[in-house]
Amino acid sequence: MVRRIKPVSRTVRAVARIGTKEREPGRPGTRLPELAAVSAPAVDVYETAGEFIVEIELPGVSEKDVKVLLFSSRIEVSGFKRELAAHAGSRYMRLEREFGAFRRDVVVPGAIVPDQAAAALENGVLTVVLKKPPRRRRDVEIKSRRDGAA
Repeated sequence: MVRRIKPVSRTVRAVARIGTKEREPGRPGTRLPELAAVSAPAVDVYETAGEFIVEIELPGVSEKDVKVLLFSSRIEVSGFKRELAAHAGSRYMRLEREFGAFRRDVVVPGAIVPDQAAAALENGVLTVVLKKPPRRRRDVEIKSRRDGAA
């Protein structure tokens, strides 16, 4: 038997559940964002010998509208892309660009030094550089089991 998945009906049910949560008494002022109201920008993560680099596409976003939070095992990038003012007397024939809130969590694939993190926004790409801690070598003393073993 093949089970058909209906993503549209699931979305309608999820929106209905969110609507009932918003109307619950005792929760004034809390409002969940509508579906697709928060976008997730594209991300590339790669590493070099001494650092992890995270690149996030944020075309048309200003530095002042981006927030980068660093946690122990992930970074969170959030912000807002402002809509451009329409020219007076014009009407859109096609409008595909997304505006509004965005958020993206990225898992850091290894240990980092939080104090040495740096971020720069250039040409619509946010680059976050996370330094790796130096590798520490430790000599281990080798003991024979006969030297004091019972």
